[in-house]
Amino acid sequence: MITSLTFLIVVFGIATVVLSVFVAYKFKKQARNLNNGSRKLSKALAFQLVGEAVLGAGTTVFALLAYMELLPSVPLFIQSMIRLFLFSVTSLTTIHLYLVTQRIEK
Repeated sequence: MITSLTFLIVVFGIATVVLSVFVAYKFKKQARNLNNGSRKLSKALAFQLVGEAVLGAGTTVFALLAYMELLPSVPLFIQSMIRLFLFSVTSLTTIHLYLVTQRIEK
């Protein structure tokens, strides 16, 4: 049961990463046709989605390693550094989106 669930998480993880990258590309492409504030917001949303894709990819890697029963062989320090990187990326993209919306509002 757990193996099936972990496999399902890997499949959904891959699908989520692909979706985030695809929609980020669409936001970036759409930004070309927009003006000032809308353009900035569209680019910021694309950047946010790239951060989401990075977080999803990291989560998927952990799920894949668990599915393959390789996660225990990855040193805890490496696992922690990967998690730190993932949370840093998502925090930075969230802060970026917040700052862009604040600048647009002024």
